[in-house]
Formats: sequence, C-alpha cells, structure tokens
Amino acid sequence: MLLPSPILMICAGNLCRSPFAERYMRLRLEQAGVHAECFSRGLLFMAGRKVPEIAIKVAKEFDVDLSGHVSQTLLAPDMDRAAMVMVMEAEQRQHLSKMRPAHIGKVMMLSQPGGGKKIPDPMGRSEETFRKVYSEIAEHIDVWMQRFGVSEH
Repeated sequence: MLLPSPILMICAGNLCRSPFAERYMRLRLEQAGVHAECFSRGLLFMAGRKVPEIAIKVAKEFDVDLSGHVSQTLLAPDMDRAAMVMVMEAEQRQHLSKMRPAHIGKVMMLSQPGGGKKIPDPMGRSEETFRKVYSEIAEHIDVWMQRFGVSEH
C-alpha cells in the first residue's frame, strides 16, 4: 500500500486526539525519512483553543509536542484536499458521509486495522486516561505505517 498524502486526522474538537495523532504520525514519518503531509481538524466549532495542559504533558512522553497547537474546525476544502481521512469514532465517519458523500471512500477509522473500535475522547479525564488513549493512537498509527510500507531507518 502506498502512503497517501495529505492525511487528515479528525476528532470532535481538535484538542486531544486528532492533534496527537497528527503529530505522532509526523514524528514517525520523520524518523523513517519519508516526506508526507499530515494535518488535523475537529468537527465541533471550537477553533482557536489551546490543547489542555494534561494532554501536552502526556504527549511529551511520546516525544510529541502539542504546546503550539491551536484547534481548527473542519471545512469542506479540507476534505477535498486530503488523500486519506482518519476518524476516531464511527459516528464521525457517518457525519462526514453526509458532509461530503463523494469522499466517504477515503474516510477510515484510525483503529480500522485493529478492528475499528472507538478511540475514546480523554477530554476532562485523568492523566492515566490520556496515557491510555495516546498509547492506543500510537499503536494504531504504527500499524498504519507498516501497512504503508514505512519503517524507521
């Protein structure tokens, strides 16, 4: 499987899950010496918000820096531009199928290779919950990287 680019990561608010997924995938691509674009957006109108401190702290454990991220709301051109779209929940995929029906074929669950289960939103939860969710996201991205034929140098 070839690596699609750009890859769009989507979650509810673009504050916890999708920014981490975006930055973790970028890190893995850099480590592999592969140039590909990855960006993230949220489905809710929460643009301009900073990532919660607890998310920044836990992301650092994965060598991911979320400190400069500011949430952005998904716009139709984002869907048009993306070669592949990864969502955290089946409901998000359904929402996108209504928003941009022609693009539903490129929308995947981030967890699809592992069975397609929902990746829970850690917003407002404990540090341990963030750690569990970020570990899950990292594992799924590592599987996608293998599927794309991308490996570290």
